[in-house]
Amino acid sequence: MKPIESMALVVNPSKSGARELAEEICRHPSLKKDHCLIMDSFPLHHSALDDFDVCCVIGGDGTILGVVAEAFRAQKPILGVNLGKLGFLATYTPDEIRDRIGQVIAGDYCTDQRSVIRCKLNDGSAQIALNDLVIKGNSINLIRLKVFHNEKRVAEYNADGLIFATSTGSTAYNLSAGGPILHPQTRSIAMTPICAHTLSNRGIIFPETAELRVECDCDSYLPNVSVDGRPLAESSSLFPMEISVEKDRITLLHDPDYSHYQMLRTKLNWV
Repeated sequence: MKPIESMALVVNPSKSGARELAEEICRHPSLKKDHCLIMDSFPLHHSALDDFDVCCVIGGDGTILGVVAEAFRAQKPILGVNLGKLGFLATYTPDEIRDRIGQVIAGDYCTDQRSVIRCKLNDGSAQIALNDLVIKGNSINLIRLKVFHNEKRVAEYNADGLIFATSTGSTAYNLSAGGPILHPQTRSIAMTPICAHTLSNRGIIFPETAELRVECDCDSYLPNVSVDGRPLAESSSLFPMEISVEKDRITLLHDPDYSHYQMLRTKLNWV
């Protein structure tokens, strides 16, 4: 693969040792000092990654999700070092990156193209998600949502909410809610009801060409909407919203011997 000449390092300041590890990486002789920058605030501001080949995230999956929007806009790959708990996205451990950083900089890594979904809101704004879009009612009321696929009505859901997940996000909230695990190269949208009032309501996997529209029938209260765990401001102008798979994808960097199935076996305690 292409050697790395410059690197932006985004550290989660709440993670012990994150900045020290970033400084250690920056001192590597293969990286020039002026080609390396450490940042400790996210989400990243516009153009933060424009001058760098790679964004190295030191923290956990949540930290990676905080840089996704800018990395996707700039089309910069993400190298994740896990200081969190599970680490589905951040696949290098601190010891592994210390041992391997020279080879990674030299181009000894593999790339993993992941699809993202775009949510266009009724107010004209748009959000992208690497993991998921979640629509939920409040703690008291069920939420009533109508879903349309390419202008054809799918169903009306009375539930605690709906999850619209990418293949990457299929192992996050979607999995906890009983949704399917999708291979990361699957360019689909997995829609999973959260505690649907109609027991026959089940999740649906939509193709990458799907244009989904979600309407909300909730006059007395506003639903909670989050994108990759980030809550959006409550507003009646969010609906109807449109959800689709983006044509462009985001790139994750892994070790050459990375195996998605080995990662699942390890993280989910499979045999």
